[in-house]
Amino acid sequence: MASSATALAATTAAPRRAPSRSIAARASARRASSARASSSSSSSSSSIDDAAVAAAYDACAAATRASSATFYFATALMRPTQRERVRAIYAWCRALDEVVDGAETRSPADARRELDAIERRLRALFDDDDGGDGASSPPSSSGSSSSSPETIALADTIRATDGMSPEPFLDMIAGMRSDLPAAVPSSGAFYTLYCYDVAGTVGLMTLPVMGVAEGYGLDDAIPPGVELGIALQLVNVLRDVGEDAKRGRLYLPLDAVHAAGLTAEEILSGAVVNAVDGSVDARAEAHFARARVGIKMLPPAARLPVTAAGEIYGALLNKVRANGYDNITRRAYTTTGEKLRALPGLAARAWFGSRA
Repeated sequence: MASSATALAATTAAPRRAPSRSIAARASARRASSARASSSSSSSSSSIDDAAVAAAYDACAAATRASSATFYFATALMRPTQRERVRAIYAWCRALDEVVDGAETRSPADARRELDAIERRLRALFDDDDGGDGASSPPSSSGSSSSSPETIALADTIRATDGMSPEPFLDMIAGMRSDLPAAVPSSGAFYTLYCYDVAGTVGLMTLPVMGVAEGYGLDDAIPPGVELGIALQLVNVLRDVGEDAKRGRLYLPLDAVHAAGLTAEEILSGAVVNAVDGSVDARAEAHFARARVGIKMLPPAARLPVTAAGEIYGALLNKVRANGYDNITRRAYTTTGEKLRALPGLAARAWFGSRA
């Protein structure tokens, strides 16, 4: 895996458009078509029995818990149906991430072929939902296929949820492709677009599952949802600098690295303890602030878990600060007890924030 500053700064891929409200328009069209395709969807879903679907959702819950205790905790505050569907989406995203991580032990070309196979399966899921033939791809090199738990659960989620669109899923795949090899856009709009691809898209994927409050449409809630995803990604980046560096990867925006008087090589080699100053967490805070306006746009049942996700990740950000930005030798985290003690305050913020 290349680890030089040149490789890390490479941005050869042509820039793509940022997310826009047109996604909501496409989602509305999908809601209209879902009724027409309902008979085809129900007949195709019969090939997998209820027990297999339930087992797939259970596997997605286990994968979520193993991968992110914070996200698992936040989704535990959702209604059961919302919870299992959001965790199915998360597990699908994690499967993508594992393809990229696996590229460290095999060629990027192999990983790209696997991402291509995942994209074909994804398109088949949405074609199936629209009454298409639902043709599946063969198993990938990792063994993942149309019969993998995350694919079965995601297929059920797509069939059962009005307004889901393939665009954010495809955008995430595009973001993962840009991560082969570890080449992250260096600064500005390119870095923000990368964060949208790999994290902001999650807000668009899950929004139809959670729904919106009366008086709002999906297009109103899209911008805050994207902002929250980007904010969470920036916190993850700050928290995981040390772990990523051990794997020869750097996800910090290089303009912030250079502004701190550092080079990529210094961080990757462990020659420094403090990877950046407060510039990256300031960006995260700005995204959090823009995300909070969306709480009132969510239905009451979704406000607490979304508020919890933002606040717990905000607490992680505070711990990075408390560690003196030592994100090389120390990894910030929140304990289960800290999360539980925060619940009353989170509930209050979810309620009063919704009335702002």
